[in-house]
This record gives sequence, structure tokens and C-alpha cells, in this order.
Amino acid sequence: MTSFDFETLRTQIREAARTAFAALRAQHPNERFYAMALYTDDGAMTVCPSANSEEALQRILLDNDCTEPADIAYSRWGTAEWAYEHQHAGDFTAVSDRLRAHVLKQKSGGRAFAAFRSQLHDAMVNALADLDQEGFFGTGTDRQALTLFCSISDSDDAEAFEDDSAKRLNSPAVFARFKARWDAPSA
Repeated sequence: MTSFDFETLRTQIREAARTAFAALRAQHPNERFYAMALYTDDGAMTVCPSANSEEALQRILLDNDCTEPADIAYSRWGTAEWAYEHQHAGDFTAVSDRLRAHVLKQKSGGRAFAAFRSQLHDAMVNALADLDQEGFFGTGTDRQALTLFCSISDSDDAEAFEDDSAKRLNSPAVFARFKARWDAPSA
């Protein structure tokens, strides 16, 4: 694969995330967001936002008649199930266009693609870390109530990336709660 400017990508992702998550908060000022995430696809051609709040989760559980612990956990932590999944994804159009153009110009697969994908994942995590360091996601108890992570849609690698990113982005207590997400129901 030809060279790619991942520092610029990180900046683009950070600013798109800032815009998208700020808009979500402004649209839902009375909701308590418990998770905000960025996700990509296995082909490393997109970055999109996803978020959920305690109030939205309760609506999802009620609408889907979720009572089984596994279903509750999936509704709480599966980014594709969230009320605000893909909301404001348009803020990431330039990012996704740039990724898609680069990937489509290259030969698919191989070590070069694996390295590219890994660097994309790092750029996503680092973009959220930049915002967190600014205090964008809150401080103190407000920040401890929010879990940040990154994911890969429809991928066998999703859980490992989620765990790694959550460990890098959150306090040990928040990460421990997240790591146990499939162990017990949490509605």
C-alpha cells in the first residue's frame, strides 16, 4: 500500500466525532449518554459514530420486549443496536471518502492492508483520546459514567478491538465494567 497520512486522518476523525457527538448531546439534552463509540468495517473504508443513552436503552428494551440477560447485554453494548447508531455519520463523509479511495487504489489483503487497518484503528482510538484529554466527554463522575470504545461492524475481530480500545480510553473502573459486559445483564 502506498503511504497514507494517519496524523491528518486522526485530526479529521477527531473533528468529525466532536461535531457528531456535540450534535447528539444538543438534540437530546435530557438524556444520560452511557456510551459513545466509533466503528469501522472490515474493509477499513468507513468511520461512523454510534451512541446510546440510558433513556434510549430503556425504550429499546421495551420496544423489543427484551428480558433475557443476553439480549439486554447486547442491546446495551452492541453499537448496531443503539438508538443513535450512524446518527450524524455525514460528519464523517470526508474521512470515509478518503479511506475508500485509498483502499480501492491498493491491492486487497496481505500485510500492507493489515498494517493500514491497524493504523486506522489507532487513529480512531487516538482521536477519541484527544477529545477526552480536552474534557469533551466530561470530567469526574460525569466522565466515569461514560464508556468510550471503538468497534468493527460484522467482524470476528470486533470484541478484541472493543476491549483494547476501551482499555486505552477509560479508567480502570470503567474498563472493568465494560470488560464484564457479556458476563451479566445490566439494564
